[in-house]
Amino acid sequence: MADIALDRRPSAPARPFKRARITRPTAHWERVENGARKDIKLTHWQKPSEQPRSFDKFNTEVSVPQYDDETYEKYLQDEKWTREETDYLVDIYRECAGKWPVIVDRYDRPERTMEELKARFYQITAAMMQVATPIQSMNKSDYDLYEMLLKFNPSQEASRKRLAEGHLQRRQNEVDEEAVLLAELQRIMANQTWLDSAREELRERLDYPHANSNSYQYTTSQALTTLWQQLIAADRLRKGGRVRPIGPQSALDTAPASASRQRESNAGMAESTRLSEKDMARYGVVHAAAGEKLSGGIVFASDKLSKPRIAKSQLQTEKIATILTSIGVPDLIPLPTPPVVEAFDNIMAKLHTLLDMRKLAEKEEQEVKVREAEATKMEL
Repeated sequence: MADIALDRRPSAPARPFKRARITRPTAHWERVENGARKDIKLTHWQKPSEQPRSFDKFNTEVSVPQYDDETYEKYLQDEKWTREETDYLVDIYRECAGKWPVIVDRYDRPERTMEELKARFYQITAAMMQVATPIQSMNKSDYDLYEMLLKFNPSQEASRKRLAEGHLQRRQNEVDEEAVLLAELQRIMANQTWLDSAREELRERLDYPHANSNSYQYTTSQALTTLWQQLIAADRLRKGGRVRPIGPQSALDTAPASASRQRESNAGMAESTRLSEKDMARYGVVHAAAGEKLSGGIVFASDKLSKPRIAKSQLQTEKIATILTSIGVPDLIPLPTPPVVEAFDNIMAKLHTLLDMRKLAEKEEQEVKVREAEATKMEL
């Protein structure tokens, strides 16, 4: 093999590494005041262009109500709070920057709950807001804050916290059971809404149509004859007219046929509408007595249980409701069957008799009092 000559030329010498010079501002030994602690003086090296420390922005002071002796005596007195304890509450609120958990933890005066401390402080703040600016001169934001402070309810706040704590301590089976109950409630409400709409639609369908025009113009025989002729003329234009002309001969021809058809229809209707005693009890069918006046339109069984409860005056209605509640009659009866309606009518009859007797007794008692007063006056 031929010898291979390698080029071994010397490389350029490496340059020594030089650090770049970094110019820094000159620091000075200075005394710097701490914004959070005015009573401590600190000294340290500080650069002239150094910005304020980042944690200084958290050194904020909350605003607390200011009052003097005269204002306290006039607006802020409370039987459960002394002046000394009120001042202590305001001072500790300022020291703890309005953090109520910290305030409750540091509060070493008579043991009080957080709700009591909040109620007292909010009462002071609302009173001082009203003293500084009358209610009529407050803007919307100030008035909303004033109203919120004034409506703070300690018992409601404590109840809310207990409820939240109870929700946090629930077990999984209780959560699942509540979800099932809520779903069932939603289903019931949706079904009730659909049932109400169906009832309303049924009432509208069963209601008779109201006339849009006045029938006063057809009160005379001449006007009725003209109307009949117009109907016949309009019916002739149709294919297979349904209106037949009137007259002696047409009446004689159609009378036997119409009478026979009427008898057949009545017989068929009687046979088709004949119900057994069981079906009558099931569907709530009641035969009207001879000479009984029936009301027109559709009447639901539930209306027979709700309408008698309403009297002419509000006071009478309240008395009826009180008596029915005391004897155990519910406001809503689920199944208003005919026996239930009959029993309810008997109860209402006795109730009205009782109210009449009570009214008569009160009247007689009032008359007795008047007579006794007159007799006493005559004796004197």
